[in-house]
Amino acid sequence: MRYSRQTKFLENNYQINTKNKDFKSKFQSLFKDKKIVLVGCGGIGSVFAELLIRGGFLNLTLIDNDLIDETNLQRQIYFESDIGNFKSKSLKEILMKINSKSKIKVICDILTSGNIENICKKSDLIIDVTDNFETRKIINKYCEKNNKDWLYTGAVKSEIICCLFKGKLKLFSKVFSNNIRDESCCDIGVLSSTTYTAASFG
Repeated sequence: MRYSRQTKFLENNYQINTKNKDFKSKFQSLFKDKKIVLVGCGGIGSVFAELLIRGGFLNLTLIDNDLIDETNLQRQIYFESDIGNFKSKSLKEILMKINSKSKIKVICDILTSGNIENICKKSDLIIDVTDNFETRKIINKYCEKNNKDWLYTGAVKSEIICCLFKGKLKLFSKVFSNNIRDESCCDIGVLSSTTYTAASFG
């Protein structure tokens, strides 16, 4: 069974009887059919997507309009042969090799206030792994209005931040001030171990 080690962990740590005949169907409903929108397919996003697929979350929408360049290979799961391709398209190809039953939608664009409703209205969780604070504000505004949960994970240098926001609680403005400035790994750098750890925390 593909998820035998995962189910063994659940059995040993959460007293879940994985031998129960109903567990397989429950597992499928808990993981496989959840619709996740991943905004950003870079250092954290590409790794995060791999972990989701390997963990049984097979219904993903990938949003990113960036092209892969050589500097990405230091911390992202792409290959030299992917250079010049859209991250979202190459990421789908990699993920489909991990699990061919995955249902992955690719959007080579940025998330805006104009398209977020159409993209995210059926989502169970939105994950922001961009380095763009304006995108986070758009996601938060939409999620607070529609009572949706969303997750933000970021990393620069050797530092990590991870926040889960419950839409109805409206805590975003209490965590982040409006005058916050983006810190880009292009300017101040980041370790590959940091982005991989950030994806694991998420």
